[in-house]
Amino acid sequence: MNIIECTIKMKQETKAHYERLSEAVTEDELKRLFAMLAAEEGEHIQKLIVLKDDMKKVGTSSLDALDESVCVYSPHIDPRHLAESLSHDPDAYRHIVHEEEDTIEFFDQLKNQAENEQMKRVCQVLADKEREHLATLENIYFFVEEPRTYLEWGEFSNLKGL
Repeated sequence: MNIIECTIKMKQETKAHYERLSEAVTEDELKRLFAMLAAEEGEHIQKLIVLKDDMKKVGTSSLDALDESVCVYSPHIDPRHLAESLSHDPDAYRHIVHEEEDTIEFFDQLKNQAENEQMKRVCQVLADKEREHLATLENIYFFVEEPRTYLEWGEFSNLKGL
């Protein structure tokens, strides 16, 4: 399995995880957030498929040496114990950010360990794509949370009500 196929597999598992979380939570805002995150993962998967097709055209046989055992998505939020996982932490988004940061770190480490320049370039591209993806996830979160972040009056602080 090559690194791009591995990434696509992990992103498909991530999307399925967000879909399960969207179905499992009872709060409408979290349902909406997880549904939007699942949709974004779907778009991210499509971009990775295009990248994979582009890499096939160039010829990337040296990228096929990745062991499939590293291509496993392990979520920070356990869907089997969702209520317990979120009972003390209603802001599940932080877990998602950590998962994305872990993915970026994974590609950065893989790039540093790569022995050939082609693998280093592909790892860099994947890390950059993940950084773009993280920025999109942050934008989704701020869009969902925006109604909660407003000033009572424009000329006063929102630290205390009037």
